[in-house]
Amino acid sequence: GQKSLTDIVKGIRATKRDTALFISACIAEIKTEIRSTDPQVKATALQKLTFLQMMGYDMSFASFATIEVMSNLRFARKRVGYLAASQGFNQNTEVILLTTNLLKKELRGAVGGGMQGVYEAGLAVNCLSNIVTEDLARELLPDLTSLLSHPQPYIRKKAVLCMFKLFVKYPQGLRLTFSRIQQCLEDPNPSVVSCAVNVITELSDKNPKNYLPLAPSFFNLLTSSSNNWMLIKVVKLLGSLVAEEPRLARKLLDPLAEIVKTTQAKSLLYEAVYTITLCLPYCRKTDCSMPSSVPAIVDLCAITLRSFVEDTDQNLKYLGLVGFASLMSSHPRVLSTPDYRPLILACLSDDDITIRCRSLDLLDGMATRKNLIELVNQLLKHVDQAVGSYKADLVEKIIKICAAEKYAQLQDFAWYLDVLVRFGHTMGIERSGGAVAGQIVNVALRVLPVRMHAVLRMMEVLEGAVRYQNRRVRRDVDLSSGAFVEDVERHKGASFVVADVLPAAAWIVGEYSSLIPAAAVASGTNVGNMRNVQSGPYHKAIVCLTCPFHSSHAPAATQMVYVQAATKVFTSACNDTECEETEIDACVSTLETNLPVYIESPNPEVQERALTLHSLLARLGLIGESSTCAPLDQKATSVTLKDAESGVVGDLLRLSSGDARNRMNTHMTEETIPTLLEKSEVSLGIQTSSSARSTASIALRYMLASEPMKPVSAKAQKKKSQNPPTTLKANIDDAIDFAPFEAIFGGIWMSESGTR
Repeated sequence: GQKSLTDIVKGIRATKRDTALFISACIAEIKTEIRSTDPQVKATALQKLTFLQMMGYDMSFASFATIEVMSNLRFARKRVGYLAASQGFNQNTEVILLTTNLLKKELRGAVGGGMQGVYEAGLAVNCLSNIVTEDLARELLPDLTSLLSHPQPYIRKKAVLCMFKLFVKYPQGLRLTFSRIQQCLEDPNPSVVSCAVNVITELSDKNPKNYLPLAPSFFNLLTSSSNNWMLIKVVKLLGSLVAEEPRLARKLLDPLAEIVKTTQAKSLLYEAVYTITLCLPYCRKTDCSMPSSVPAIVDLCAITLRSFVEDTDQNLKYLGLVGFASLMSSHPRVLSTPDYRPLILACLSDDDITIRCRSLDLLDGMATRKNLIELVNQLLKHVDQAVGSYKADLVEKIIKICAAEKYAQLQDFAWYLDVLVRFGHTMGIERSGGAVAGQIVNVALRVLPVRMHAVLRMMEVLEGAVRYQNRRVRRDVDLSSGAFVEDVERHKGASFVVADVLPAAAWIVGEYSSLIPAAAVASGTNVGNMRNVQSGPYHKAIVCLTCPFHSSHAPAATQMVYVQAATKVFTSACNDTECEETEIDACVSTLETNLPVYIESPNPEVQERALTLHSLLARLGLIGESSTCAPLDQKATSVTLKDAESGVVGDLLRLSSGDARNRMNTHMTEETIPTLLEKSEVSLGIQTSSSARSTASIALRYMLASEPMKPVSAKAQKKKSQNPPTTLKANIDDAIDFAPFEAIFGGIWMSESGTR
């Protein structure tokens, strides 16, 4: 005999190893049974095939048989057909148009006040909601609309829910039947009203303004209904209408507050609180004052949301944090009290990443001028423990809090600079390196009293980066030789530095290089607590900026800033009357030794800056003319016989032999690593005389040294903005002072008569 659905299920359970083979055999039997003339055999076969379709097997071959079973007069078989159609039909099913008349017949069959045709119509409505197309929606909308006034609520609620599916496929039908949907909100049966509310709530998601005329009906339901699930939908819809009609906000506060006080349902409680947070920004009166009940309602919301956050259920905790974020849009300081700070900070250590991210959004409202330092210090502990992208999120949030409203809450900029330097030494926040560097430069530019401290800390950053790079090289080279312990001892102070911070540090050291000696004195020792320093702070800054291994380890953009900063540091050293001659000599020697490495850089910008500085020093008579500064194409043709014999022909940059190779590999030589920042014997090619220094000072100061930035009062800034600067007027007959340039170019300037 024919297998029943029970037999199929038992067979699948009994054949765990050969399930696919068993199902294939069953489908072959079903294909034979589906063509049977016996309606019961066909219905049973379709029932089995519907079950297999839910397991992922195709049943499109039985589409026509499905329609035949749907049209059967017996309700039990008809139900099998409608279920199969709901499961197996889709928008591409070709025979779906054949169901139009059948569905229309079923929908019109439910007539009278009795139950005749009611369940058949219910089957048709269920099936229509699953298989509806634009053509079906257009043809069956009038018949479905007539069911909205059927005496049986069973049919009315099904018809209301099915209307939403028809509107999705046939939007024009909403305008034709909107009034009938509105009438359902006043239906005497609560289930029908609930279904109508669900449909309107879903429709209003795209454009709430269209449903603003329904606000009185929904407000009446809000104050009279006791159905929690319907109230959730009503509260959501009213919350979406507040933005379209702000006057509705003040009217909703008291009913929603009453729901918060009385309901025990967590879902309704949260929706009521969240809708209150949406209403609060629109509650101001025409005189910009808030209703007298608002402070108490805000406290009620805060207490309720706190209970959510304190709950052990992670879902409720998340909803509480979302509610706090919405409440802060109208009352940003609601979390600034000390009672809430431990609660939110505890969420930063939660195992759930979504809760940690939501708690980060609340930190902005917790910071004040009084508690900012304490709050950030607590957040720094979380930064040390965080991993992955969450660590960078924490760093960016701390920067956002401190820099909010142009640093309005920040009082100690030196402390903030120390925090930024700490971020610069933190691994895992490379994504936020640009933000950290930008803040360091911004603080140094804006705050004059902190510049000396900024120069000191940036010198420490540059020195730490040099020592860190040296230590990495020594590890790679000498780990097998047992020199690692000695290396660690020699490279105390080495620390990782985020790559984006290095250009900012170099720029500050160069731009405010005149403050380097004062920073050294303020630190109690020489800059960066350097050991065995005898050449002075300017020389140490130039050593840090022009170390040869930067050319192979630092990006080209960083090298450009390094060379430019070294130029400014040397200019400040020449202009400093208290700078010893020995330090100037040491600076010149270091530049003469290290600049050729950058001159041979593949990056044209780095090459140009280094060559300009080297040539400038040579024209000032501080260093000798070096063959290293010759153009690359000229050096490419100077291949000696010795080079050809040694197999280095074609070495355009002369990196395989000679001085350039040695300079490029300075950091790889064991003897030279510790001497980059320590005491060393300085061998000068040309001793800098007092007259040469004076000449260099005049020329460099004229070309490179900028006037120091002076603070400008707010009154002066306002006056300047109101009175734009006038056009610059210059007398072209005025004599030009060529003295600074004559020191460089040897007096070749044209005289007034036009002769050299």
